[in-house]
Amino acid sequence: MKMKWFSYLILCSILIFWQAGYADSPATSTPFSQAYLDCEIVRQAGDQGVLTDDMCRFLTDLNIPIDHKAALINALSWAFEGKDNGERFSRYLFKKYRFQTKKLPLYGLNGSELMCLGYLKLLDDYFHPEPALIILEKAVKIKSSSFTVHIVNAIARGQVAFDSDWCRIWKYAEAVFGDASLTPDMRPDAIQIIRDYLILYQESCG
Repeated sequence: MKMKWFSYLILCSILIFWQAGYADSPATSTPFSQAYLDCEIVRQAGDQGVLTDDMCRFLTDLNIPIDHKAALINALSWAFEGKDNGERFSRYLFKKYRFQTKKLPLYGLNGSELMCLGYLKLLDDYFHPEPALIILEKAVKIKSSSFTVHIVNAIARGQVAFDSDWCRIWKYAEAVFGDASLTPDMRPDAIQIIRDYLILYQESCG
């Protein structure tokens, strides 16, 4: 009886550790939207957690700074059981551009929209970040000088590396932080929030 109880405690501990590990990862532990709470729609995203048509219009408005768009998505946050904000955004894009294809044609989106779609999908299913990373890599090629796009991409790359090499999580971010050629299109406080968490993985580099 004691052995069965001991085994049960071990199993519970493993499950708690496993869940905590995935709740404490590059995608889920970089809440830089806190630096944008002066923006009403970012606050709304944080309160609701669900993408609305108004938010979609915000994300596709060419006059909105790209860091504000990233902050809104960050504020929507994540859920252990997953979300569908990326699918909501895809449906909006289908209607907006009247695409006639079965799948959303990524070639028909601009760099900002690709970043938004990729980041939404990353937070929707952070257990499987690879599809989101494919989209974000396309965004980086188009918005090659944007710090915001590069750091979101680095977070996604770190999420992919989370199961295998924690040192790479920091290395991906460090490369972006140290790239003086990038346009600093994100608020310093937001950058600091991201750095403060990701630098914790530096210890894994030996």
